Amino acid sequence: MVGVNDIRDINQTVFLHLIREKQPISRADIAKITGLRAGTVSTIVNRLIKNGFVYEGTEGPSSGGRPPKNLYINSETFYVLAIDIGVTDSVYAVSDFNGRILQQRSLLTEGEPTKFLNSLADSIEDLVSKQFPRARFAAVGVSLPGLIDRETGSIVSSPNLEWNGVAVREILQGRLNLPVFVENDANAAAFSELWYGPLDEASIQTLLFVLVVEGLGTGLIINRELRVGPRFGLGGFGHMSIDPNGELCSCGRRGCWETFASERATVERFHRVTAKQGLPFVGIQELIARAKNGDPMALESIKITAEYLGEGISNLVHGLYPEAVVIGGNITAAWSIIEPILHSRIRSKYVVAPEQILIRPASVQRPSLFGAIPIALQNYFKSATSPHTLAATKR
Repeated sequence: MVGVNDIRDINQTVFLHLIREKQPISRADIAKITGLRAGTVSTIVNRLIKNGFVYEGTEGPSSGGRPPKNLYINSETFYVLAIDIGVTDSVYAVSDFNGRILQQRSLLTEGEPTKFLNSLADSIEDLVSKQFPRARFAAVGVSLPGLIDRETGSIVSSPNLEWNGVAVREILQGRLNLPVFVENDANAAAFSELWYGPLDEASIQTLLFVLVVEGLGTGLIINRELRVGPRFGLGGFGHMSIDPNGELCSCGRRGCWETFASERATVERFHRVTAKQGLPFVGIQELIARAKNGDPMALESIKITAEYLGEGISNLVHGLYPEAVVIGGNITAAWSIIEPILHSRIRSKYVVAPEQILIRPASVQRPSLFGAIPIALQNYFKSATSPHTLAATKR
């Protein structure tokens, strides 16, 4: 579980993000940016220094008192592995402690789950043995769509992947000989904003992340804390029904938000019209490209998706009133088309200052992959396991 009981763990991630982007930076600068008290800042910074994540370097200019010591990330402390399992393809990456992706590879998500996970482990072992034979690895972060059992690291149910009761952590941990931490993809995407988001948003306390992929999921940050719920976690809002007479969803209910605003829904909406004209099938990226080039049917499909996306966000904004709403997924390539629709949808007499709610695209592409990096780091902070060389455990 990610920092639910210890806010210091979340602040560690925020601090590392600030230090990484602003280094050299002083404790006083961190306090100014985050709005935290100087004593709280010193406690967390000292903890980071003690664990070898950060070091103090040259002194900064004095403002009349004792010159402040600048802080730097110890980027070679260790590496982490990030894995994002998607419905059609999966991506894994090696990241250094600075959060920089050093190598990234992808493979199709296909076949029986256990066989696929072992193939994934084979591919990771091959990359690490050839490219990072002496590197120290701390942990593995895994993101995937569906309901997670956080005690076992298993996927309880993933309708879009069609996986049920798959022991993801057990399989990968046994193969890679590293601690493995599994999280829902939308939660991981939300967490990526604490690590890669704009620095001028470091003081934001509440953020709603809407991940639009094959399905649709949401992640929620409150008080800079990723809210993951109890053992089986929060299922997200993608399966809230916005039309009880709507299409049958993969979850078994009707009219879920996902059936109107996901990538799959957008593409199917377009092809319901074009298939009658004998036009070939196109994916979401080509569909967006056509819309941006003025194709009227493609443009209408994207606009309808934006209307439904905005409708769902409006429902959540009325209940949660977050400071920021962040959208991730391929749909953000059509931001100039969807942004004004999203803004218009959240206006009401109840949301008295909609202009104060920031609505923007995600800070990184494939945010669920990038979110798996701080998921691994955050859990490593809590478990305090020693990093070691990845064992190539060939069977």
